[in-house]
Amino acid sequence: MLVAAVGPAIRKRGDEQTMRLIARRLGIGSVVALALVVSTGVAMASHFSLWDSEILRFKLAVLVLVAVLLALHVLTPTSRAVSYGVAAASLLVVWLGVKLTYG
Repeated sequence: MLVAAVGPAIRKRGDEQTMRLIARRLGIGSVVALALVVSTGVAMASHFSLWDSEILRFKLAVLVLVAVLLALHVLTPTSRAVSYGVAAASLLVVWLGVKLTYG
């Protein structure tokens, strides 16, 4: 939603300070969500004995990529390529989670 609607609208009609405030608050929410994803993922992988799964290993690698891209995004907040990379990698993490659950 941020990439497709909020960001472009604020860039067009808002100012830089408003965009930074929204991004900072979304960043805090993202860190909380990422911590929740990791903690529930560890619990589920243990419960279902998935630690040997290739899909889980790939998902963890993509999750590390998301973390690296997020750090890069903090350093270069105006890079659209990094923003789109974060969005695409995040969707891949979700898809891999569904694949783990439903095969």
